[in-house]
Amino acid sequence: MFSQTVEYALRAMVQLAADSSGAATTKDIAAKAKVPSAYLAKVLQSMRRGGLIHSRRGVGGGVKLAKPAAKITLLDVIDAIEPLKRTPGKKVPAAVQLQKAMDTAVDQLRATFASETLADMLPKGKTVKAAARGPATKRPVAKKR
Repeated sequence: MFSQTVEYALRAMVQLAADSSGAATTKDIAAKAKVPSAYLAKVLQSMRRGGLIHSRRGVGGGVKLAKPAAKITLLDVIDAIEPLKRTPGKKVPAAVQLQKAMDTAVDQLRATFASETLADMLPKGKTVKAAARGPATKRPVAKKR
């Protein structure tokens, strides 16, 4: 239904949301998400242009989510790669009902993917890395007895 590019982008972004370390390298994301590394680099460029990730080259660099995983919808990811759009059609009398059905389907898909976030895709109980959640809050440290 979706292109391989969209599937790779979704898998990579869910992997970034699940990653508990700091910034991840493209190679690490590719291995964990089972996405070809060279292809992933191009996919991540689209994610960066879409404002969904931050990336930094060099030692200590890598890729991380630009916003909390709970604030990035699956539709955000899809739209950064291949937006789901209604097909602008010519008004062909014989195809009016078909066009209405197709428009309804696209609207339903958009609504479904807009209601699901990267955080929703994580296994229950999986924590999202602190950098993606926002500022870390300090927890009280228990004293040793």
